Amino acid sequence: MAANLLFAAILNLLTFLIHAMGLVALTRLMNFLVARPVLESRSWAKVAALLVLASGLMILLCVEMALWAACLVGVAAFADFDTAFYFSTSAFATIGFGDVAPAESWRLLASLEGVTGFLIIGWSAAYLVTSGIRFGPFERDMHF
Repeated sequence: MAANLLFAAILNLLTFLIHAMGLVALTRLMNFLVARPVLESRSWAKVAALLVLASGLMILLCVEMALWAACLVGVAAFADFDTAFYFSTSAFATIGFGDVAPAESWRLLASLEGVTGFLIIGWSAAYLVTSGIRFGPFERDMHF
């Protein structure tokens, strides 16, 4: 159990660090895209920039889930990366299908991945909404 907790703590730190650096990079990209619209309509340029942002968040989440999957393979919780990544996406998104499970000695680590995913996905959702207001196309207290 101690190994699970220590390993989860390390993976949490790495996941949060990757996410923070990714959000900084996405913020810089959004500033660039909004300052230099590639579309004639400024509103459509903001929508396009927000779509880029949402895609960037999805890529960032996939990188983080792949990190957990690689570590699950590394500790022999799963035999192959494909199964580990499938499991990792399910755990990270707190879906938990239950059709595959890690080796019994690493189940606590897998559960803690769900807690991490819950926090990271919440952070991503808050960032996406804030960006929609800050960069456009949404305005505070106007659309919801």
